[in-house]
Amino acid sequence: MIAFLCLLALAIGVYVYRSFAQFGGGFSGGLAEPAGEPAPFNTSPWAVPLAFAAGWLLKGLWREALGFPFDVMCHEVGHSLAAWLGGRWSIPVIAGIAMTDSAPSLFLSFLVGGAIAWASWKAVRARSPLALLCCALLAAGFVHLQFIVPDKQFEEYLLLGGHAGEFVFPALLIAAFYYRGPAGLRWDWFRYPFMLAAAFSLVGAWQFWAKAVADPVTGIYGVSVANRSVAGSDVARLIGGYGWTAQLAVDRALLLGRAAFLFVGLVYLRFLLDRRSPKTPLP
Repeated sequence: MIAFLCLLALAIGVYVYRSFAQFGGGFSGGLAEPAGEPAPFNTSPWAVPLAFAAGWLLKGLWREALGFPFDVMCHEVGHSLAAWLGGRWSIPVIAGIAMTDSAPSLFLSFLVGGAIAWASWKAVRARSPLALLCCALLAAGFVHLQFIVPDKQFEEYLLLGGHAGEFVFPALLIAAFYYRGPAGLRWDWFRYPFMLAAAFSLVGAWQFWAKAVADPVTGIYGVSVANRSVAGSDVARLIGGYGWTAQLAVDRALLLGRAAFLFVGLVYLRFLLDRRSPKTPLP
């Protein structure tokens, strides 16, 4: 059933993508740019810094109200991505759950491996550093979860994937703001609301863990991680089943956060350097 739902969601996603591609150049027709001189791809150097500033000023409102659907999907897609790389069928639901089949699927493993190989080939042809980095990370995760991690330990990575997704996906969306996709794929005006939401979400994710530095045991959820009310949370399950501590969870989450902000900073720096070289087009 989960496999069927995953395939159905994929088909719907492709249909929605192709439908949106018909409107106003949102994805340049949904295909690669026409041959010849690439269309202009202008971006204000103030866009991302202002988005982060707004995200910091409005972080409470975003995290508690407006950004809930976006943050939840980043979290649940993080769970599902770990499952897919490990060859398990999984589908993220905006209600706050990633339905995952515990049994590995050889068919899905071949499907995911083939998709990573295809995306890597496209990234090489497009000479896109961001896409190449993403493909390399996906390939490393695929190999690790498929051939190194034992089945009994797989759930640990599955649980960790949710909070990791809250840092990884916003950082990638912010970085993608400055790039054309593989084979010249563009997303024009769509990148602005997505980048803004990603900046808000990244700041919110950092603040969620930073508030727990002084007291990791009660600072993460506002109550002790041993409290029955949070027994089903990812952190509580990591602590109860895999020997984690609240301090370790906070430390690793903030390490992911620092890596995400550093990644965004490096991409932004490269964008600024490219602006100083008018003859150097954006990737």
